Amino acid sequence: MPAAENMEIPKHSQRILESIRAESENTLQVKWNSVTQTPELLTGNLTKPSEHSPGWITFRYLEKIKRLYDLKHLDHDLKIISIDKSTTSTIVTMQRQLYKNPVCGDQMIVELDKSGVVQRINGTIHAGLEEKRQRRPMYPAVSVEDAKRIALKYDASLKTSTPINEVSCYHPTRDGIPLVHVLTYEKDGRAVPITIHSMTGRVIEK
Repeated sequence: MPAAENMEIPKHSQRILESIRAESENTLQVKWNSVTQTPELLTGNLTKPSEHSPGWITFRYLEKIKRLYDLKHLDHDLKIISIDKSTTSTIVTMQRQLYKNPVCGDQMIVELDKSGVVQRINGTIHAGLEEKRQRRPMYPAVSVEDAKRIALKYDASLKTSTPINEVSCYHPTRDGIPLVHVLTYEKDGRAVPITIHSMTGRVIEK
């Protein structure tokens, strides 16, 4: 890590990174995200070879370094959504969860080589979400079905009321970290997402 980049990393995170660097036998490289206040990328020989399953290896390692990503209870904070194996590596994709709902856009991708060594962790994980939500979940006043009707009124050019994808997730970059409904429609051959606040029913513009 360059000295200038070190300056924007909190001291407790720097201490964790130095521990990771030592365990990686000085192979660690870091790209820090100053917006999320977590690493955007870690690369290196981050673990020793293992014959355990990729999911087990991933969770065990992340449990050791979870404070780097401001994660408290890993079994609640992260959920494996896919494991993709090739002849040379395995990719474990994980979704950040908050109060049993996903966090919009927050995912972590862990790459292991064929000997079970974690070599790359990249993605977006926002720190401090629980505190910004005042440690309380949000319960929607607007249902997904209500949101679909709002979307049709918002964009009358939508040809169908049925979205190609729908998800309720916490919006990590909005004040208060609200729970929103993200409805994705096909329009003119492209995917168009419409985000609706689950309390107010207001469409959130990009």
